[in-house]
Amino acid sequence: MLLDIDTFRRRTQYDLDGLVNDLVRETHRATPQELTAWRNSLPSVASVLAHESLRGFHIHLGERGRLAIEYRLPSSAFWADLVLLGRGQKGPSAVVVELKDWNTQGDKAGSRENLISRRLGETLHPADQVRGYVEYCRRFHSAVQDYGASVSGCVYFTFASAVDPYKEGPHARLIEEFPVFARNENDLEEAFPRFLTERLVEPDIDFAQRFDEGVYQQDRGFVRQISAAIKRPEVSPFVLLDKQREGYELCMACVERRLKPARPSARTDTGKSVVVINGPPGSGKSVIAAHLWATLVDDEKISGNVVLTTTSTAQRSNWEAMFQRAVGKRAARGVVIGSNSYNPGINQNWLKSERAAGRPTTIQSWRENLDSFNQSGARVKCKDNAFAISIVDEGHGLIDPTVEDRRGMAASGWMLHAGPQAWHVIRASKVSIFLLDPAQSYRDNETTTIDRIKEFAAEFGADFTEISLEGSQFRCSGSVEYMNWVDRMLALREPSPGAAAERGTTQWERRSGGPYVFEVFDDPQLLEEALRGQIAEGHSARFVASYSRKWLTKGVLKPHELAPERKDFNLPYERSGERKTWTRIWNYAHDENYSLFIQAPTGSAMHDDQLCEVGCPYVLRGFDFHYVGLLWLSDLVWRDNRWRVNLEHVHESAWRLAVSAAKKRKQGAEDEVIRRLQRGYRILLSRAMLGTYVWFEDEETRDHISGLLGKQ
Repeated sequence: MLLDIDTFRRRTQYDLDGLVNDLVRETHRATPQELTAWRNSLPSVASVLAHESLRGFHIHLGERGRLAIEYRLPSSAFWADLVLLGRGQKGPSAVVVELKDWNTQGDKAGSRENLISRRLGETLHPADQVRGYVEYCRRFHSAVQDYGASVSGCVYFTFASAVDPYKEGPHARLIEEFPVFARNENDLEEAFPRFLTERLVEPDIDFAQRFDEGVYQQDRGFVRQISAAIKRPEVSPFVLLDKQREGYELCMACVERRLKPARPSARTDTGKSVVVINGPPGSGKSVIAAHLWATLVDDEKISGNVVLTTTSTAQRSNWEAMFQRAVGKRAARGVVIGSNSYNPGINQNWLKSERAAGRPTTIQSWRENLDSFNQSGARVKCKDNAFAISIVDEGHGLIDPTVEDRRGMAASGWMLHAGPQAWHVIRASKVSIFLLDPAQSYRDNETTTIDRIKEFAAEFGADFTEISLEGSQFRCSGSVEYMNWVDRMLALREPSPGAAAERGTTQWERRSGGPYVFEVFDDPQLLEEALRGQIAEGHSARFVASYSRKWLTKGVLKPHELAPERKDFNLPYERSGERKTWTRIWNYAHDENYSLFIQAPTGSAMHDDQLCEVGCPYVLRGFDFHYVGLLWLSDLVWRDNRWRVNLEHVHESAWRLAVSAAKKRKQGAEDEVIRRLQRGYRILLSRAMLGTYVWFEDEETRDHISGLLGKQ
């Protein structure tokens, strides 16, 4: 819906609700905070755009237009509030404007350039937020690269009239490049219009349309900088060893057969390859993923995008943080895309129009849905073969909504009517590499199997290769024996004839010499003291637990300052005849930034105290620390010579279907929840490099595990 400025002004004045409804329909976002911000911001934006020098431009609601409100960056989860498109002094130009409907009274300069201090705590400076959007467009937007366009950005506070703290102290250099403007006479009449007109001289319809149709496209020079950093052994956290090297080489051979054949005439634009790298926790899958990406993106013979794909918000934010740290630039996050980005464009608006036309659209009819979508003429956001290579880490987290008993599952942003995510990864990639461990699938929506990937590969005529990392172990002091013991202890595999030889010790010999330690503690405070002793020795450590406590502090901006009784964990224990309570919060994830717990960046609570939060399996998958302290609570307990579940202690929100079925006593449903709990504890018990410390809430479960260790 393309509008001229005068029409836009009239709508903000006389049809503001209709305008907001159009935005809801285009963006599928309708939280009360979002609606209020739009109603407050749009009239203010209209007044700025009414400046005489900007009358030649147009505005479009949604994801398209020469000036876009709520523009979604290609293949990303990010929405830029406002993008103005035209021609600048030296060629095509785009200006990204971040709108903030904030009351800034009482705000103060932050402790770092990219943080601002508000009454509820420090949060990302809006200028740094817009810097991320600008850098993403510069490095990953096809129209910007094809046209050599300039991209700049600024912040406009649509409510506040004074924003001095945002310009002071450590923020001075930041706002020189990404200035902030407030709702005052000088900014609205002079400073803000001047900033825009210096960058937008006249309309450029051709560039605007190409920007609107833009797709994800890597700046190969930039991504090679990231590649070089990852491959530098003296600074890289990714080092290939033993079986990892073998898996890496086998995978490279498969890729080269498809994209770099010995005979140039053998190269094809239509053929596909699918590789599955299957390995248990600690076998080095993520390290292989990082090195595959770094090698392939640096190869001049491979044309097209080489992306690392993640399957969860937690995993994505952690990978983005690692890539940013490797190269020191925020735009490095752009090489990581989410699995939801492979949706060709099917959304709720399209679904409603199909049903209004009398066409059946169900999850099971996903192939027919895709055919209808392709024939509708709608814009395809992720085209066939959009990527040269997609490397999918934690592939067991991919969603396959066609699995019969998982209908109605939470979709995590994936449009279920589009079908299986793995199918779309293969569709949109010349080479698809899936790194996974089937035994780590444990949420309702983690339904993709190796057999299904193989079926999809056959459907596309792709050659299929499976590589096993079984027997590799680079966590747990390299002790395969410890992981075998964990699997048997959790009843995830049958006892072997030699299992008895492992009884009577909490130390499993590691290949490089020295033990892997497993210790049981009498109370959570003793567990904490042991971990703090390891931290004092220079080791990293984390508290971990399964979803056996409600996330009461979710959405609280300063949860560490809550009274003890309002925190997520309140664990009573007795010491020297005195009753005490040990308290903690779940991993804090402001704006779904789960990297705060894993990476513990400067300025975060975790940086100051590695033990101030408890991490959940969702956040921890794929990452490790020197030591972990496991709070084994009362969800999975040992009773009557077998594992049992206490459903009242299961608070995993992504197990809605499984827990509901178990509570209704459906056949096999309780066993399914137990199986998932066993897998969850397997994840938690395999996060440490040097040792796992455990406290058991349930006495009988503690006695059972202690008995297996030869200790009672």
